[in-house]
Amino acid sequence: MRTCLARLALGGIAFLAGIAPVGAVSLQDMKGFEPLYGRYGPKGDCAKYPQVVIDAAGFALDQDQGKVERAPTLEYAASFFGPDHQGDARAFFPYWTDAGPNPFLVLVNDGKPGSLAVSGHDYGWEGGPPMPARYQPWLAGSPYAKCGG
Repeated sequence: MRTCLARLALGGIAFLAGIAPVGAVSLQDMKGFEPLYGRYGPKGDCAKYPQVVIDAAGFALDQDQGKVERAPTLEYAASFFGPDHQGDARAFFPYWTDAGPNPFLVLVNDGKPGSLAVSGHDYGWEGGPPMPARYQPWLAGSPYAKCGG
């Protein structure tokens, strides 16, 4: 029994040691990330909506209703890809107030230049909080590709 408990404890410690915390830095804007600026269309179709806009002011959603909605809070997950990451991929956590306390996860250039993938982070898993309806089309459009270039 003691051996079994010791193995479980060591396994738990090893599991937790393998989980690296993701360091996130709050951003006021997207200055310094100019190569990411642009409009991203759903599945690469830049004639369809919703679209994701990245510019100097930050992240925004354009649902083709004459209104671009900016994320009021933005974090850059600087260590998301590990401490030795030197590629072009970047991870961000934009927060929209009505989406609750959890951010969306946005991966830019992950696997392919000009790509953008968005997920609901903690939303949508069984037993979890429901994704607000107005964000579901944004998630369904993922992955996105940069328009015009």
